Amino acid sequence: MARKTGMERGSPAALAKEVGSRLREQRKQLSMTLRHVATKAQISAAHLSDIENGHSHPSLPVLLRLGRALDLPIAQLLPRLGNHHMRQGSIRENPGETTLSHPDLQMVVTNVNLEPEDHHRTRVEENEDVFIFVFAGRCEIEVDGIRYELSTHDCVDVERAETIEITGIGLTKLLICRGRRR
Repeated sequence: MARKTGMERGSPAALAKEVGSRLREQRKQLSMTLRHVATKAQISAAHLSDIENGHSHPSLPVLLRLGRALDLPIAQLLPRLGNHHMRQGSIRENPGETTLSHPDLQMVVTNVNLEPEDHHRTRVEENEDVFIFVFAGRCEIEVDGIRYELSTHDCVDVERAETIEITGIGLTKLLICRGRRR
């Protein structure tokens, strides 16, 4: 029978080691001293040393201050811990389409930017819902032949449609969320 050592993946000790290691890597990459980072994070150098060596679990406020001192968003620590996965995306400024969500999710989020009179056509799969949020601008949405006009911060939840056609009225920024019904 295997004995638990406290260092199994995802255990508190393993997480403390991983967080400490990442903080130390970032500090060294920035060529900052332990004392300088500790001062900026308002903790003692001894406490920071304990954190970096995995001997101490930082509280959330301390972790946030360390992140600010090292220009390291707390989210960048998460992909390396346990089974967390992160995918970062951003809303584009240019015309076109960008997928913002992870391909394994049951929901896909897409950013679509339309110039005036540009068209975006979406074919809706069986048992799929489509939620459209107008981030900025105005557009006309046609769902199976029925037209709706939407403006900034308007949204529409489309169920049981075959096609959705969107036409920009001026510059339009949209988020389109597609997912399966349960």
